[in-house]
Amino acid sequence: MKKFFVVGCPRSGTTMVQQALNRHSQIAIPPETKFFFSFLGHSHPAQKRHVERLNADLGVRLTLPAGGVRTDPEARAFYDQMAGQYVEKLGKPGASQFGEKTPEHTGHLGRIRALFPDAKIVVLYRDGRDVALSLAKTPWAPKNVYANFVIWLYYQSIVLRIRTRPDPNIHFVRYEDVVADPDVAFHDVLSFLGLPYEDRVAEGCGNRDGIPAREYLWKANALQKITPERVGTFRRELSTDEIAILERLGRQTLTEFGYPLETDGTRSLSPGFALKLTAALTRFLARVPWYSAARELLARLQTEIHGPVARPGALIVGH
Repeated sequence: MKKFFVVGCPRSGTTMVQQALNRHSQIAIPPETKFFFSFLGHSHPAQKRHVERLNADLGVRLTLPAGGVRTDPEARAFYDQMAGQYVEKLGKPGASQFGEKTPEHTGHLGRIRALFPDAKIVVLYRDGRDVALSLAKTPWAPKNVYANFVIWLYYQSIVLRIRTRPDPNIHFVRYEDVVADPDVAFHDVLSFLGLPYEDRVAEGCGNRDGIPAREYLWKANALQKITPERVGTFRRELSTDEIAILERLGRQTLTEFGYPLETDGTRSLSPGFALKLTAALTRFLARVPWYSAARELLARLQTEIHGPVARPGALIVGH
């Protein structure tokens, strides 16, 4: 069975795309597995706990080998077992491609490539001002919109590096383009995956496949029909001053991704603001599993040396 991965900053439309692609007769995408972020490379006890989560979320019956999953062949075999069990449980005999959607995997493309060199990768991105506001409404991200914007900046720094090395197996998708014309956007995505177009992909609604019950609170919108109504939400819900601060923090990145500024991007930031922002980010990072964070730091250093798709990946933080 062919493999593909959907990555990108949280709240950039990854769940929306997952739900849409799951409507295709030949695609199966489970809930987020976090396979490369929270499982591969971790201790045996951590892997055992994660397998319990996978079994609960995917409705499968995986058993961790006595020695854990350590080598590339072991990891590949375990991932294939997970995919096979999920497709069988889903009752989708026509599925020929197994997709995976985990935002944190954005920083692990090198590791993904090592295991599955032929896998296709779909990279989502969205206006960071809308992303920051959307993240603030989730129960797991900071309530500080500026801290969330920094998280977005971090993801986009990785995406920018990926874009510097064209790869025929990587396809970039702009959230705003998807919601403006889902038909065209998914024609392109399915063509990239080598699959025929099916109308229900762009036109249907979600059915909760691929979303654990505990995540409905912040992913319910992905179950609805695709519309552009959430584009530019920041203009309605943030003050002019808040927008000015965001654009001061990320004017270059917003511009590089084609998002026009509402201000001149030169608003001054006080030392007190920097301290509050640092505190908000520190509180958030303190909740990230330390071993995952440490592995990501090491990965970031290796990425700086070897490039965006070298082993393993780049530092990423998120749900």
